[in-house]
Amino acid sequence: MAKITFIEPASDFNAYGFARLPLLGTLYLGTMLKQQGHEVKIMSENIQSIYDEEKKRLDEKILASDIVGFSTMTPTVNRGYQIADAIREQQPNTKIIFGGPHVSSIPEEALQHGDVVVQGEAERVIFDAINGNGSSKVIKGKLLEDLDELPFPDFSLLNEKPNFNRLAPIATSRGCPFNCTFCSVSSLFGRKYRFRSADNILGELQMRVEQGYQKFFFYDDNFGASKEIAKSMLDGVLTRKLKFKWLAQSRVEIVRDEELLNMMSRANCEYIFVGFESANPNALKELNKRQDVEDIRRCIDKLHKHNIKVHGMFMIGADEDDVSTIEHTVKFCRDMNLDLAQFSILFPIPGTQLYDELESQGRIFTKNWSWYDGTHVVFYPKKISLLDLQEKFVWAWKKFYSLRRWKLYLFSRYLMSKWERCNKQFWEWFREFAAKTQDFWENGISKMPKVK
Repeated sequence: MAKITFIEPASDFNAYGFARLPLLGTLYLGTMLKQQGHEVKIMSENIQSIYDEEKKRLDEKILASDIVGFSTMTPTVNRGYQIADAIREQQPNTKIIFGGPHVSSIPEEALQHGDVVVQGEAERVIFDAINGNGSSKVIKGKLLEDLDELPFPDFSLLNEKPNFNRLAPIATSRGCPFNCTFCSVSSLFGRKYRFRSADNILGELQMRVEQGYQKFFFYDDNFGASKEIAKSMLDGVLTRKLKFKWLAQSRVEIVRDEELLNMMSRANCEYIFVGFESANPNALKELNKRQDVEDIRRCIDKLHKHNIKVHGMFMIGADEDDVSTIEHTVKFCRDMNLDLAQFSILFPIPGTQLYDELESQGRIFTKNWSWYDGTHVVFYPKKISLLDLQEKFVWAWKKFYSLRRWKLYLFSRYLMSKWERCNKQFWEWFREFAAKTQDFWENGISKMPKVK
């Protein structure tokens, strides 16, 4: 049996990784492989750093591995390539496998740093990738129809036993029928929802509570997409008297079911994260969000009436955005008394409609994937200059978190100060680049300068 290490690289700067939670994909794969007798470790840089770039020092567990698998997203893939190259240099016989959304769209790039790329869901093909079945270096994943077949993730596989402040990740569904232009979920997990059964979910929740976990984060992109399963699960939580708080991601449609909201509140739902994206109706249409500003208002109001806090997620920099619409969106957040707001700069993920459109228009000026994290401008916007968009990102965070919420005010100042320190070289380069390209932007020249 093989010694296998999965690595979850971190991005250079993660403005949103406060909870330091691991990904579930590698936990599912690692648990399956462990059950087959393999020796498995999962090393998440969201929990602990695993590679010292200056000293070229890799963790000994990595160097002792027969196989190393990387789970990467666009902003973390450069770090993954860096670690993979170090492994190749120090242990050239180690087999390196890449998976995740980014490499699923650009497998040929990952093959410059590894031996095999798994595209899409990996559970049904992971043994082929590990055992080397077949000659293809690119293995197409297969959608798992029955999610109840998945084992409960084994947290003991992680490089450091997590307590996450007793917060545990959990997922109950996959897939998305919506087609937002900026999102890669449907291309990766399919356009059809797939769900775990309520009994299966309750079994995992019961186990985690018995392990001492006091809070759960539902990783589903749209919690409550199946009202029937959500209600059955919550009914089980209430009947079994499971005591925990929880957070989830959802869409504005969740508030259309009053019974579900009542059950969520009774079952100690603390926060719902919703991708509102913008208070600019034209931007919402452009992004194909299939919601309007009134839907957003209704969602916030109804969740608040059920004593559920709202974490609103917004993106700035759509073609229909300018300085005034960005300022309006931040004012909207404050007027609606959002509990938390998260602002990102729109960025094109490879494999999405947005990426294809911007690429065909020649508007993407850099392929430095580390900057594709929602905190850097990476393409030419239409109605706002490069510099104004970058500066409005920092301004939005500082403006929303006012002195009325002094703890969050101080935290937002700290976060943006940290971002500016971490991106000092970027800022120096970006100001110069923005100034040089201002004339191109104003004249609407399509073939604008690019950088590496």
